[in-house]
Amino acid sequence: MAKAARKPTKANQGKGGSGAQRGSTKQQSRANRTPQPLTTSSVADLSVAQKVSWFSLLAMVFIVPIAISNWTWLGFTLPVSYDQFDIIKVFFQRVLGLVALAAWGWHMLTRGGKIRHTPVDWLILVFLGWVAVSMVLSIHPPTAFFGKYRRFEGLLSFINYAVIYFLVLQFADRPSRIRALAETLFWSSTLVAGYGFMQSIGRDMINWHSLPFEANRPFSTYGNPDLLGGFLMFSVPMALALALSEDHKWVRLIYWAGFGVNAYVWVVAFTRGAWIGGAVGLALLIVVAWRHRVKLTVWDWVPAGALVTASSLAIWKSLSNPNEVLNFGKRFASIPQFDQGSGLTRTEIWRAALDSIMYSPVRFVFGWGADTFRLVFPKFKPIEYTRDAGYLSVADNVHDYPLQLASGIGVIGVILLYAVFFWAAKRGFQISFGKSDDPNRILFGGFWVACAAYLTQLMFGLSVTGNTFLLWAFIGVVLAPGAATLEFNPPEWGVVGAVGLAVLALAGIIYQNVLMAADHAYLRSQPNLALAGAARTDSARLAVRLNPFNDMYRAEIGMALRQEMIDAANAMMQAQQEGKDGAEYGPVIAQKFNDAVASLRETIAFVPYEYDNYVFITSVYSIGGELLDKKYYQDALYWGKKGIEVEPFGPAIRVEYAKALQAVGRNKEAVDMLWSAWKMDNGHTEAGGLIAQQLLSEGKTSEALDVLRKTRAKAAQEDANITQLLNRLEASSTPAATATPGGKP
Repeated sequence: MAKAARKPTKANQGKGGSGAQRGSTKQQSRANRTPQPLTTSSVADLSVAQKVSWFSLLAMVFIVPIAISNWTWLGFTLPVSYDQFDIIKVFFQRVLGLVALAAWGWHMLTRGGKIRHTPVDWLILVFLGWVAVSMVLSIHPPTAFFGKYRRFEGLLSFINYAVIYFLVLQFADRPSRIRALAETLFWSSTLVAGYGFMQSIGRDMINWHSLPFEANRPFSTYGNPDLLGGFLMFSVPMALALALSEDHKWVRLIYWAGFGVNAYVWVVAFTRGAWIGGAVGLALLIVVAWRHRVKLTVWDWVPAGALVTASSLAIWKSLSNPNEVLNFGKRFASIPQFDQGSGLTRTEIWRAALDSIMYSPVRFVFGWGADTFRLVFPKFKPIEYTRDAGYLSVADNVHDYPLQLASGIGVIGVILLYAVFFWAAKRGFQISFGKSDDPNRILFGGFWVACAAYLTQLMFGLSVTGNTFLLWAFIGVVLAPGAATLEFNPPEWGVVGAVGLAVLALAGIIYQNVLMAADHAYLRSQPNLALAGAARTDSARLAVRLNPFNDMYRAEIGMALRQEMIDAANAMMQAQQEGKDGAEYGPVIAQKFNDAVASLRETIAFVPYEYDNYVFITSVYSIGGELLDKKYYQDALYWGKKGIEVEPFGPAIRVEYAKALQAVGRNKEAVDMLWSAWKMDNGHTEAGGLIAQQLLSEGKTSEALDVLRKTRAKAAQEDANITQLLNRLEASSTPAATATPGGKP
């Protein structure tokens, strides 16, 4: 059996260079300061398998940022998946990553070659091992492995990041390939930013219905301005670095145009964390350009001036906007304000994260499991967060990457990961900021700067796989010049190993398609679509069969069965109103009740820390008590109390618990529970409505009016019942309404 050589070649050791192999002698260092020609083909010396691997990486960099699953603008009736942004990005990232890894492995196992490596690789492996240990000790290993739905940053994603880093390290051994990566991201970012620009002027081609943020605030293919801002931390510096490193005037102008669109959207996204990160990135890139003696010409000053003018006009126009989020002056001034608005709720989330980290020595060291913060947050959520953010808001991310990681994988995990970042920054610093006349180093510096900008933004934002994979790919570029090479001879079993690797990759690709099919089934199980009754329930069950690790899919089965039970009860009532017996619906109601309870109890057993499920099951038992047997109210009280233990400051579970208390005649406790729920969040319409009705029954009309007015003012959206009751009370309390016939008011 052939063995791999263990001695690294000297051609790759030492410092200096700009993406090519670096020499260890002074002569080699001086030679590396000479710009290398960019006309050399990036694939001329690659085998077919290597080309497949390399182009898969380029395809990943291009496709992932632009990928969305809402193609209704092309005539499709429904989106491809319920999660229209993150899951599709994860799909392409993992499928293309598997193709790239299998193709690279095929070449190495059948033909051999050089494996590029750095000392940082060992630290990355240690970090992955730590995340695996944290997963084993987590409160929910499936979430710690796969990541929370719509975030997906569990152990599997960290492994995926490491694979992307490793493969980029293998190929980023010459300026032409580094430039190819940068150009690929540039063209992708132009599409992303172009779509964001159209949204900013009110010309969105897709009807997204209601949005949880301000109209005309661009979110592009990321679904949220904050996440779009994270992507722009890569695209803005890279577009400018391409422009400053390009010799051809017209091509340089194209890069300036792409930079202009990206930078404009960066401004009008009104994302403060991105403003901070982008400002850091641009400042660092100016230093890089100065250190590498960039000379600006009219081809630079004209587009730069146009961009400054356009951005200034957008900022000036925003200053008259009454919406504080879309007013640049007020938005900028709010950056240091942590006592109001989103700044206040962020500090409350950070406080909960800190409390979760300090909960016990085990959690301090190992964390609760990667990406499990949504499950952890209810336990540590301060009551102020419920009041300030509203009962509908649940933080599934800390909005501060080190705190997010510390809560998930422990303080040791944070130290390991940031050691990777700082070590990579140190190894790439000299090439990025050392003096030279090499245009390749300007581009290389752009990769370094983009990593710094993104990590700065992550101090105030969210890490999602659709952005963070670029961080790891860029780290591969930053470390590439210092990589040593290891000669690898193909083993005797190489062909068998290559086939086995290809089969495993194919299985992984098939599984990613299964996950997408599961999410489409989950989409079809939603109550606002055409499916109803058993068809809706069957779709939810299909989603769980395809992906049993997603707790939201599991909960949907119980909620669909709950609705079937309610539909059967309504049908019975309708039959009775028509003079029919309706007895045939009784067994149906009982069966759907039993099935719903069994499903929700199974879901809670699977993920005992998910608060919403306690609200669901308490509601089902209360309905069962009303429709079937009053004994079920005791079960509602049991699960309601359990839900309050999981989330002490959750108004929704307190309202369900109060309704069960009232049903068993514990009226005073029920009223006290309703008041506690409403005081946590005046915008809880059901609590406000029930309290108002209780006050009216006691003859306290003015107090009821006060509760209703405060509820309507704070509610996230208008509630017809609250509005109707309020209008009726206000009308009845006017002088005209209370005047006696022939008398005076």
